[in-house]
Amino acid sequence: MRTFYKLLFASLLTACLACAHNRLIPLETDQITNGIHAGAPALPYFIYSKTSLQVLNAELKKSNAAITLKDTYDAAYKFSFKDIPTDGNTNQAFDNMETASRHLQNILKSQGINDPEHYYITSMDTANADGYTLIAAVYRPSTTINVFNKFNFLARQTLTSEDPAFYRAYKTDNSRKPMDIVYEWAALPVECVTSQAYQAILLTLTANKILEQKAKNDYWAEERQWIAGNYLSVMVKQDIKVSQTLGIESHIKYQ
Repeated sequence: MRTFYKLLFASLLTACLACAHNRLIPLETDQITNGIHAGAPALPYFIYSKTSLQVLNAELKKSNAAITLKDTYDAAYKFSFKDIPTDGNTNQAFDNMETASRHLQNILKSQGINDPEHYYITSMDTANADGYTLIAAVYRPSTTINVFNKFNFLARQTLTSEDPAFYRAYKTDNSRKPMDIVYEWAALPVECVTSQAYQAILLTLTANKILEQKAKNDYWAEERQWIAGNYLSVMVKQDIKVSQTLGIESHIKYQ
């Protein structure tokens, strides 16, 4: 029965993403604007619609976004946006959350955030083998944390930025005191975070949401579902929400 439901959710998810692959090329201007406001969860729509970095950067400026793709390339990569190749690759793609966090911190620092070093990008990678990852941007007041293991709640661990497990989100420390504040999160196909151009869009959307300083406490319930193996339900729920935000809900066909 579990296998049946996984296959069912997979078919639903494929139908949702087919909307981005096949029905939204290109996105209309108002849909791009709505996607910008939706934040990181809209990343697959920008990617699958083949919206260029230059077009997206222009729409970020028109939307009065605090941070544009130009700002991201300047701050994170120290590279002039006008000089980037068509594919956006300047050989600075990240392959771990430590590097991703450093890019994010540099962007926030360029915007005058007082303590950018306390913001991190985290990931829950339990569904990576199936092609999906759960990303969250958090504010964490401590650089050394004492927490319970995410997969063994009886195991305590002390983590620093040198430990891969440090780059997971933790709601509380091992004394049950509140710790991470989630300001943005997204359930994404792994392929949507593989190239520097895609990562630049993710960083830009995420940094803008951080500047809003609106906590997204719904993340914790979705993370529990993700860890429990119900990642496809999280993906489908998010995709429906983003589709509605973009005003294209009538285009989704569940097959």
